[in-house]
Amino acid sequence: MRFFLFARPICSLCGAFESLQTTLVGFSGLAPSSRHSSVYKLWRRSGTCAVVLLALVMLSLGTGEGKAMASGAKGDRAGHSGLRTVRGLPDRHPKLNTGPDAALSGPAGGPAQIGRPTPQHHGPARQYTRQQLLDALFMELRDADTLNKAQGISRRIHSLFMQSGSHTLDLLMMRSAEAVESKQYGLALDLLDAVVRLDPEYVEGWNRRATVHFLKEDLGRSLADIEQVLRIEPRHYPALSGFAMILRRTGKNKKALEVFQHVLGIYPLLENAQDAVKSLRMELWGQYH
Repeated sequence: MRFFLFARPICSLCGAFESLQTTLVGFSGLAPSSRHSSVYKLWRRSGTCAVVLLALVMLSLGTGEGKAMASGAKGDRAGHSGLRTVRGLPDRHPKLNTGPDAALSGPAGGPAQIGRPTPQHHGPARQYTRQQLLDALFMELRDADTLNKAQGISRRIHSLFMQSGSHTLDLLMMRSAEAVESKQYGLALDLLDAVVRLDPEYVEGWNRRATVHFLKEDLGRSLADIEQVLRIEPRHYPALSGFAMILRRTGKNKKALEVFQHVLGIYPLLENAQDAVKSLRMELWGQYH
């Protein structure tokens, strides 16, 4: 663009030079081809100056345009690079796993690691169901090597058992616990009857009602509710322990021992079951010797 801005002055300069040449030739009456005349020498000098001046102007224009173009190109490249850095390239920046589904994602190491620090991983997050979480926790409970670790896992299992998914059921369960604590067993049973009617698949409704029946010495109804608990969750070791206690109370020690041993297969470090197995073995040994 600058070249065209300066083109007109350059053309004017060339025109002035041509007029000067014509004037000098006309004044001297000699043709410029006369190489030995003073006019020809003057014409040569004027032509050389004009050519040099024109070259300098063009060089200046070329240098300025070159720098401007180079600067512009660098700016464009920097701009495009910065744009890629800010927006992120699809093949270098994987999509984040966000949204509601991410809340159920199991961390690396399996679903039993829930609530523990999650290491960095690059694969897609896996979704776990409640049943898969329970399966993993029961495996950890079986393999726990310390009592503290086992008790922590047991609390997490109980927490999953207690989740009803209903504010109404949660309120009824809370009121029934208060009634049991104050030994108002009739009120507790009324509340728990409502719980099992509202959700027959809610395992803790049946388990608590079985406990209240046991406290009232109504062993038959307690066994019926324990059967419902084990139908929903066969590994429910509190209900299995209650079943073994009823068997022992009714004199079925051998069967009670088998059930307590089954409990220890699920929860090896459960102290009550360990004590019951020892005492039952002693009783059975005494019966046969």
